[in-house]
Amino acid sequence: MNSQRTQNIRTVSSRLNSFHSAMYFSETVGQEYAKHGLEPGVEGNLAARSAPLGRVNAGVVSAVYCNYSHSFIASQIPKLWDTVSPETMVQARFDAVAAFMAELFDSREDIALLTEAATELATAMQPVLANMDFSGRPLALATADALAGHEPNTAFEQLWAVATIVREFRGDGHVASLVTAGVPGIDALMLDVATGASFRPRAAQKTRGHTDEEWKSAQTRLAEAGLITVGADERGFDLPEITDAGRDLKEQVEQLTDGTVAAAWSALTDEEIEALVSPSRTLIKVLAQSGAFPSSIFAQPAKKTN
Repeated sequence: MNSQRTQNIRTVSSRLNSFHSAMYFSETVGQEYAKHGLEPGVEGNLAARSAPLGRVNAGVVSAVYCNYSHSFIASQIPKLWDTVSPETMVQARFDAVAAFMAELFDSREDIALLTEAATELATAMQPVLANMDFSGRPLALATADALAGHEPNTAFEQLWAVATIVREFRGDGHVASLVTAGVPGIDALMLDVATGASFRPRAAQKTRGHTDEEWKSAQTRLAEAGLITVGADERGFDLPEITDAGRDLKEQVEQLTDGTVAAAWSALTDEEIEALVSPSRTLIKVLAQSGAFPSSIFAQPAKKTN
């Protein structure tokens, strides 16, 4: 793929990922999960995302999630399924999506324009979805199967379904790319944090369940390898900052990841992919305006939209 095509695919994929993941930080979504006896936040989100996999053991969930602490996952799975079944949780996630999208869009005066953008984007992505080979992508295929049995009620729910499949498809490819490059999940998380445009360090550690010892060990390992430097934030906590070598490694992994999705995206021409940039920008601005990505969790709450 030429560089502009690759960049456009990355841009649209990133925005679809944001459209999918904005719900993880919503109080409304947490309230939906609480109806099933789950704590809002990490517990509810863990149950919702892993539910399509069914009653698998902790090792499966930990492997596909990649950058979570395995000991943390093992403390939650399969215990969560004593509270709510995976089948019930799949539906609970759909209910949460509906509530979140209604909260986000229903009262907006520009809902007609936004509905048009969501419909355009979801429709245009159908050839990519149809072209996906899910071999070796367990979380993506399980998620796609769960979504196949659900009928969205609005254009925004439909786009969330599309975005979720695209996100997990690229995500499984990204995990394979990290393995190929020899980058452990916690190191990948640390490098992402170190860019200053992702999770705040303490939020990343907490939501992924890493102990202080695990986090410090990864930080030291990456610093000794010259991939990050370590300073301090305004509260005195360690603040990793990525080096040029770290950026090069991240780019190497991203290029490998690009290769894992190239066949799916070959269903669209360069011009068709470029046409997705505008409607995705329109929708992502709503997320930025809504505060969907809290500044207490993200160093940069919303990605640049232009």
